[in-house]
Amino acid sequence: MSDSTSVTTALLAAAAAENAAVYGYSVAGAKLATGRDKNAARTAYDAHRAQLQNVTQWLASLGATPAPAAPVYQLPSPVDDFPTARALLAAIEESTAAAYADVVAVASGQLQRDAALELQAAAIREAQWRTTSVPFPGLVGRLGP
Repeated sequence: MSDSTSVTTALLAAAAAENAAVYGYSVAGAKLATGRDKNAARTAYDAHRAQLQNVTQWLASLGATPAPAAPVYQLPSPVDDFPTARALLAAIEESTAAAYADVVAVASGQLQRDAALELQAAAIREAQWRTTSVPFPGLVGRLGP
């Protein structure tokens, strides 16, 4: 059973993660070296924009509205070249996966399933940018020793 306040809080965080992802992809995309990576980044950018619309609709069904996107987001590190761009995109996807892991933890029914699919999509994109996968996507750094 889900608590609507917890679900709303988790969805607001997912919306913020999606806004940050859209920003991050626009910054990193300019530094990607190959056409393949640039196409993958465009596809992911579009996926994050579409998912932001979905999260906004989920929030509207709960009577909430996400905060507007910030004009600029603090990046975890400078994006100067191809490797740092890929590292940023992997970090973005880890953050997005974490946000959806939180939604999965508090939601139920169709919303929980939809959030789990978004967590999975973020994990796949993260593995693409890292070229390796991580155990328990969305929970890196959140699990105890």
